[in-house]
Amino acid sequence: MMFRRSAVLAAAGISILGVLATPAAAKVTGAYDTGTDATATIAKAYLTSHPGLTPAKARAAALAQSAGEHLKAEISKQWKTFGGGWFDPYTATYNLAVTSSSTGKALTAVGDSKGVKVNTPLVARSLDQLNAEAEALRNGTSALAKAAARNVGIDVRTNQVVAAIPATARRADLSQAGVIVVNGQNTTAQADACTDRANCDNFEAAGLVLRNGAGQHWCSIGFTARNSANQRITLTAGHCSTGIGEVWSNGTATVRTVGSVSGRIDSGVSDVTRIVSTNTFYGDVNSGRIYIGAGSSTAPVKGKSFFLVNDVACLSASFTNPARGGNPCATVTNTSDAGTRGMVRIDGYDACGGDSGGGWYWLASSGNRYAVALHSRSNTGCNVSPGTSWASPLNAFYSDLVYETS
Repeated sequence: MMFRRSAVLAAAGISILGVLATPAAAKVTGAYDTGTDATATIAKAYLTSHPGLTPAKARAAALAQSAGEHLKAEISKQWKTFGGGWFDPYTATYNLAVTSSSTGKALTAVGDSKGVKVNTPLVARSLDQLNAEAEALRNGTSALAKAAARNVGIDVRTNQVVAAIPATARRADLSQAGVIVVNGQNTTAQADACTDRANCDNFEAAGLVLRNGAGQHWCSIGFTARNSANQRITLTAGHCSTGIGEVWSNGTATVRTVGSVSGRIDSGVSDVTRIVSTNTFYGDVNSGRIYIGAGSSTAPVKGKSFFLVNDVACLSASFTNPARGGNPCATVTNTSDAGTRGMVRIDGYDACGGDSGGGWYWLASSGNRYAVALHSRSNTGCNVSPGTSWASPLNAFYSDLVYETS
């Protein structure tokens, strides 16, 4: 196991609680972003997550992703009428729900111009409305809200809010208009913050790791941004921090002070700590970069974006697999998983200790990389196969931030 060497702030990491066992005999396979052939990486991710695909169809699906950047740009313009979306790799088709027929026509026209099929089902509720209703249920006091215990998400295919309740607690009266009630998942997950070296991976070299002042946690650096005062803000996971004013440093020991915590959220879909980078060393160096694999190779962040179901997501974090040359990539299977607080669910990769707060980014077939989410938690263990990770989307918190690009 290896970790990135200590360097300047950039997009990265996550961390895990508990003893991280050596992976079992099953060989961990998957796709890795090496910074070269993005189309091949996306195709490999689809072959891993959708074993029924042929290599030819997987490549066709990856090539169809070329329209993704243009479609998401149009969606951003029409956001208030967007109801969520999913990509079908078997047919290389985008399904983008809308509340306005004019938005549907605009998205279809973009698809036509790129030679990619786009379906635009008309739905009753926008994604903003669904998110607001889901958050209200997470924070509610009704019998359904209490039974769900904040495990509320969204199903973009049915345009419904989803509440996950343990099967033993299901009752006929636990219902609400516009909400689907499902059995709670039994997936064992843990937050990915290291509490000590014995309960984390073997640090053979210092990496892009954040250490809090009390030394209770090692977590990874996430994307950087600027606030309204033009201060650099460094993001990591909310569960990594103990509170406002806590001082964080770069590295597993106090290598260089980064700054102090100015905000923290660990509730519902949001799992984020914001750190004001007061050290002048970090004032302007290397803004908006993503580390690729071990060492110091980087790629630019092209912008902030969002995930559609079946997008390929890659993780820049402190843990790197010495047998692989890049960042692990997997497939988004749910953009709001009711089983885990409404977070983004990514199937195909189990993150490791030290990775909490790391940067999940969308890899487009053009090779562009877009900041989307911070890593929160994953399966118990390290690189367990098949793996699942969960992330907190950037659009769920701190709307005042402007994410750095290069």
